[in-house]
Amino acid sequence: MNSSRTRIIAVVFLLFLVLPTVDQLLGLSSRFSSTENRKLNKMPALNFPHLRSFVKQFDHYYKENFGWRNALFYVYSRWKFNILGESPLPEKVVIGKNGWLYLGNSYNKVIDQHRGLRPLSLDSAHRIASHLLQRQQELAKQGVQLYILVAPDSHTIYPEYLPDHIQQSTDPSRLDILKQAIAQTNLRFVDIRDTLLAAKRDHVVYYQTDTHWNEYGTLIGSAALLNRIRKEQPAIPPVRLSDYHIEKQSGGAGDLTTMLTLQDEQRDTIYYYIKPIPGRAARQIAQIPNEETGYPSTRFSGPGVGRLLVIGDSFSHGLMNYLPGYFRESYFIRGSYLDPAVIKAEKPTVVVIEVVERNINQLTTF
Repeated sequence: MNSSRTRIIAVVFLLFLVLPTVDQLLGLSSRFSSTENRKLNKMPALNFPHLRSFVKQFDHYYKENFGWRNALFYVYSRWKFNILGESPLPEKVVIGKNGWLYLGNSYNKVIDQHRGLRPLSLDSAHRIASHLLQRQQELAKQGVQLYILVAPDSHTIYPEYLPDHIQQSTDPSRLDILKQAIAQTNLRFVDIRDTLLAAKRDHVVYYQTDTHWNEYGTLIGSAALLNRIRKEQPAIPPVRLSDYHIEKQSGGAGDLTTMLTLQDEQRDTIYYYIKPIPGRAARQIAQIPNEETGYPSTRFSGPGVGRLLVIGDSFSHGLMNYLPGYFRESYFIRGSYLDPAVIKAEKPTVVVIEVVERNINQLTTF
């Protein structure tokens, strides 16, 4: 009896050792693809006599590519989420109420930021304001107007759906402190928090399962930015919601559910399909590869006036659906650096720097 049990245990143990290698060779679990939003390490080359570096690189490679890795996480994710009601990746994704998901602390300690555990110091706020003011003055000498747009975190616009153990701080937020410092300058700073909070009374303005604002929220944010620009550029056409066909549809899955491999089960309740009328539609005329960021820069021709240059993060991607319709030419760059060579080449009349709230410290790099 003991001998049979020992053989069974030995066979099972051997299977556990062999199955990962078999899977890597035959791709038995290939239908379970990786949902990580990053490039995984590739198999390193063996360069004799540099064996130590090869071992270290192979270790990193194998941890990210061993057989059945994605399938095992698929099972683990459903056990944690559906049975225990917990996040499989709590540092990356926070499970909120009523189907809402939020970015976790892996992303610039965003949860700690909103709990007031990582306040922005006054010195840091004044340093950011001083840097941006210098940029504004440099651009003004070239006849260019600079605008700063901060896209709020979903934690700011929908704090009511955060889990009970994560309470928003009642102290001034990092963005509040930065705004106070900027108020002592003549920087063109566009704070759209109140605009989005007002809009959410009638419409959902952020994705429930994604890190970004949805199409309606992007439209509202774009309109607020354009209305601010029109104060000094009145020739820019006025923004009217009647210039857009807005249709509610069934929602899809966002990047947060994809991280958890729950994209087929956890979906947004609503999706806004928004299309401008022909007289307000711009035309994409070029995409220029950018090896440094991995995201192409995009050029548009539109029915408006002036030349727009937008430099920003992933939140700026949605702005491409609306802003180009109000300018003659528009150019969008994913990045965090305002390159003087680009200004010289593009000759914009308006430059917009966009950054998401959790990364406002990056404003010192533009």
